[in-house]
Amino acid sequence: MLSITICLGILLGCSGSGMLPVEGTVTLDGKPLDGAAISFVPAEGGRPCSGQTDAQGHFTLASYVAGDGVPPGEYKVTVVKLDARRKAEAAPVEEGTDGGEEQVMGNIEQAVKFLTPMKYSSPATTDLKVEVTANMEPVQIDLKSGR
Repeated sequence: MLSITICLGILLGCSGSGMLPVEGTVTLDGKPLDGAAISFVPAEGGRPCSGQTDAQGHFTLASYVAGDGVPPGEYKVTVVKLDARRKAEAAPVEEGTDGGEEQVMGNIEQAVKFLTPMKYSSPATTDLKVEVTANMEPVQIDLKSGR
């Protein structure tokens, strides 16, 4: 019974008091950024909080479960959106063969392209910072692609 009480206390402590709601909007070159992963990484180290932007660039952060909020404090912010492509081509069938089991695998091309500037992809390189406080306004993050 004691172990159950302790576990419940820990779980409720993590997701209960002290957690603050954080939401905001991300734009890239003035346009809402859809489908980007956003993370708030504690400046002093610890568990990151994360979310994803919708079609309007809006996000809501969570620490453990959706809607639970973020502990107060200073955070480094990362924003990443990737374009991952995979293209496969079958090898040409040699004349005089039926193309059965002996057909060789063709080329597979994979490419990953950052759609957001790479400097925002890591807590070590980002210059975005946010102080999470009670009753804070929605966060506005305006990225420039540098094009």
